[in-house]
Amino acid sequence: MHIELRLQHKDGSWRSVEAVGQNLLDDPAIAGIVANFRDITERKKAEEALRESEEKYRALVENATDFIYLIDADNKILSLNQSAVNLFGKEPGELIGKTLFDVFPKEIAAGFSQSIKEVFQTEKVRTTETKMIAGKKEMWVSASLSPVRDHEGKVVAVMGVTRDITERKLAEEALRKSEEKLSHYLESSPDAIYVNDLKGTFLYGNRAAETMIGCPREELIGKSFLELGLLPPEYLSKAARNLELNAAGRPTGPDEFELLRKDGSRVFVEISTYPIGKGVKTEVIGIARDITERKGMEQQLQLAGRLAAVGELAAGVAHELNNPLAAVQMYAELLNERDDLDEIIRSDVATIYREAQRATRITSNMLSFARRHVPEKRLISINEVIEKALELHAYHMRVNNIDLVMELDPDLPMTMADFHQMEQVFVNIVNNAEQAMTEAHGRGKLSVKTQRVGKRIKIDFTDDGPGISEKNLKRLFDPFFTTKEVGEGTGLGLSICYGLVQEHGGHISVRSKPGKGATFVVSIPIVSEDQRTAQEADSMQVQRI
Repeated sequence: MHIELRLQHKDGSWRSVEAVGQNLLDDPAIAGIVANFRDITERKKAEEALRESEEKYRALVENATDFIYLIDADNKILSLNQSAVNLFGKEPGELIGKTLFDVFPKEIAAGFSQSIKEVFQTEKVRTTETKMIAGKKEMWVSASLSPVRDHEGKVVAVMGVTRDITERKLAEEALRKSEEKLSHYLESSPDAIYVNDLKGTFLYGNRAAETMIGCPREELIGKSFLELGLLPPEYLSKAARNLELNAAGRPTGPDEFELLRKDGSRVFVEISTYPIGKGVKTEVIGIARDITERKGMEQQLQLAGRLAAVGELAAGVAHELNNPLAAVQMYAELLNERDDLDEIIRSDVATIYREAQRATRITSNMLSFARRHVPEKRLISINEVIEKALELHAYHMRVNNIDLVMELDPDLPMTMADFHQMEQVFVNIVNNAEQAMTEAHGRGKLSVKTQRVGKRIKIDFTDDGPGISEKNLKRLFDPFFTTKEVGEGTGLGLSICYGLVQEHGGHISVRSKPGKGATFVVSIPIVSEDQRTAQEADSMQVQRI
């Protein structure tokens, strides 16, 4: 006989007791019932604790939002919690005992089965993220597969805990697309966009930043503008001041800077900066816009204004000087015709006449500079004008050992222009190039090239002379600026060229480096006779209004 009892202890507490009774009445030696009592209070407490623990664990598993299940080595489902049951929309009996291939599509079941097989083989936890279909629901899940061992330590099943991470995946995908779109916007921006810290070290640069400084971003990131040598010395203090303002949380700009590109050339930029963050972790977003072309246009407008003002002055001075110069020449000729002059006086009179003629030529140049006559535009061939200009210099170039290379586009369209004014422009440029090469090394090579670029005609004159310093390049088209000795030039030649080209709606520029020769580039629009007539008609209409 075996029973469990509750007995009250002397101290008043209750104890659980296990009683085992044995009937020995028939045994003459004992002739009674023998009972053994064992205090099992602690065991009962342990069993109760275990039961409560199992109930809590079962409640935890059943109420978990994660899908929890057991699967054996044959891919059979041994158990699963309510969340897993709900996922399939079936009763537990319809799933327990089924294989993975019974409840999942073939491809998903095969991948799941392989993961379970690896857990049995390695006896290690395996975590994976995958896309799955359960019932009619498609989702992303994160699955943690753990080995389940028996009392001998052998792996007999795999416990899986799977979590629905569809929302997280969708958020990650949305974030990825957003970042891709932002990256596309940044990379497509015509302005250079970059990020630097408060030490001026670059953390990011877009494609336009690479193009602007002529340096791949791999060489840009992690280096400061000082290490890269981006700023000429005269801009360093301004850059340092802007960093101080950024450190104080203040944006700057737009400020104008010149940047030194990797190839040594310079580019004008307009930079605005915006600090983000606080303290030493502050990062600065910079936006740099290439304003080189705008600066060039501003300089051209300033030069055009100066030319106009000087032109008015030159015209007035030339007219005032023409009459007295004509008188000086006339009286010098009359004196030279007298028979009573000795040779010394006759020589002096010849000098007076010669210098008066030179002064007359100068006033003639001044009048040309002032452009006191209306251009006679007609349909002309630029190639023909160039050939005519070079023909005028052919003898001098042969004598001075100047090799001429011509690359004239035979299909160059004709355009409305003043033949003689364009010839004057080309003669001036060729004459300057010839003199520069002859003085530098007694010989040289002049290349002349014409080509059509869009709706314009572009003419390049390239010499291998001594080149032009950066300081002189900025003043080259200024009126009366010359590098020649006193008495050898008026400094009006290139100014006249500039004005004549401008009058034709064109541009003239020069690029050069000391010791590397110079290239003058003339660009004029292609204007047909019909376009010219239409422009004149519009002009007449505006005047009537």
